[in-house]
Amino acid sequence: MKIRKYPLLGSVVISSFLLLGACGDKEEVSEAPDKETAQSEFGFQSFELDVDTADQKDAIDASFDIDISETEAEYVNQLESKNLSGNDAYTELEPIFKEIALTKDMSKEEVIEKVTQAFGVEEYTEFELEVEFSDGDTQEFNDRK
Repeated sequence: MKIRKYPLLGSVVISSFLLLGACGDKEEVSEAPDKETAQSEFGFQSFELDVDTADQKDAIDASFDIDISETEAEYVNQLESKNLSGNDAYTELEPIFKEIALTKDMSKEEVIEKVTQAFGVEEYTEFELEVEFSDGDTQEFNDRK
């Protein structure tokens, strides 16, 4: 009597691929506009923010990135007990991005003021923001108090 091992192995491999295929990247945004629309609405294609307060390290952590194949978003606001990713994060971030309307020619002080107000941070101990503007120019805005 021959034991057939290969059909079982094949089933396991196929099941694994199906399972992995069903697991999407939780940060991926399916409802975001295309890259050109987002760049014209927000003025940037990448936004990485980290704000610490005296009471809370990583009080605000927001990231948004559009590339050719996908858009990703994450938003953690410990001041408001929010921990969002993907479409939920994008839904929260979109009006904030439109409100701050960042441009390359803004001063560091103006950028920090607009961003902290938009994200509801009155006082911070550390502010770190990296923005890649629509033309590919990347700027960093850092401050410690």
